[in-house]
Amino acid sequence: MTASSDTLTKVSTDAATELVNSFYPALGKNRDAIASFYSTTPTSILLNGNQIESGAAVQKIFIDLMPAAHYEAQSFDCQVINPAYPTITANGVKPPSEMTVKDMSILVIVSGYVRYGEGRDQPHRGFSETFVLVPNPSTERGGRRKGWLIQSQNFRLVV
Repeated sequence: MTASSDTLTKVSTDAATELVNSFYPALGKNRDAIASFYSTTPTSILLNGNQIESGAAVQKIFIDLMPAAHYEAQSFDCQVINPAYPTITANGVKPPSEMTVKDMSILVIVSGYVRYGEGRDQPHRGFSETFVLVPNPSTERGGRRKGWLIQSQNFRLVV
């Protein structure tokens, strides 16, 4: 099945919107859920140039080391990287005959502001972040199934 470009755009836009609307609030107020946003085998996670090995390690950093934070995504955009991403399931790689429009990888670029600390008078710092999302092959993850997981992430504070 070949999806139209309009369908691919809608699916990727919905995935990016879901990520932005759920990931950034989790960084601020639901840090115990951070690991659930990541693929079990991420390829690359960089936070300000520092390599982090897993979503669980990102969660530990936010719980143990990061002050309270409020993230405000100002804008985001996305594009399909691979419309036929080889999704791995419990039975192995999905054959092409079983692939759906959601078997793709997506690039998401976000920019915005973050405020570290409790007070609203804390300075705002700009940030830029890039994600690669891949389909979630599991049926359940952390209570509610996420349709997409972070495979790669690069976060930078803007000077």
